[in-house]
Amino acid sequence: MRAFALASALVAASLAPVQAEDIPGSQFEVGNWAGGAISDDRGGFSHCYTSVGYVNGQTLWIGVYPNDTLSILLSQPGVTFQPGQKFELWVMMETGLPAIGNGEAWDSAFAGITYDGVQASIDFLNSGRYLRMLGMGIDDGFDIDGISPALAMAQECLATQGGSGKVLGSGAGALKVPPKVPDLTKPKTSGVGSGGGLGTRPGGALGTPAPKPSP
Repeated sequence: MRAFALASALVAASLAPVQAEDIPGSQFEVGNWAGGAISDDRGGFSHCYTSVGYVNGQTLWIGVYPNDTLSILLSQPGVTFQPGQKFELWVMMETGLPAIGNGEAWDSAFAGITYDGVQASIDFLNSGRYLRMLGMGIDDGFDIDGISPALAMAQECLATQGGSGKVLGSGAGALKVPPKVPDLTKPKTSGVGSGGGLGTRPGGALGTPAPKPSP
């Protein structure tokens, strides 16, 4: 009986999916940002990412995928989601019009939105220094100073890990692997908006939000 139980346990372990993890040698750091490449549940390449932590425990995570999509996720202590929960999200910089689209919670801690078109999405994120995402219970302005070189390294990671660099059709869909708990030893930035976010920053008024095609 003991031998049978041991054999059954070994079979179950062999059938269990492999947890996604960082691909060795892919990690990078630039300023307060860190990132790397993530493997899928079969050990192959899934996507590249970059993230930054804030002193109050908030985390901003951006993933770039070989199907030419980009995901922006946020987490905040005290804010809990239901996996698969849907949101109408308004994503905006301190200037220009917001991008409005459908967001989703990936797990209990992280929620956000995925856009088609990595380069257009990166251009949108590089258009300012402050990011704000409304509609999922995290109403704050995020200082994203240093995001340009971080996104450039994430793109380089994607090109390197993707081999030929061939981009799959956007219909393939991104593998939704929730970000790991942030490394508490990583540098953090204190530049989080306060007093209601970007709308109260001197010179940073957003104006009246208006619909804009997703980047």
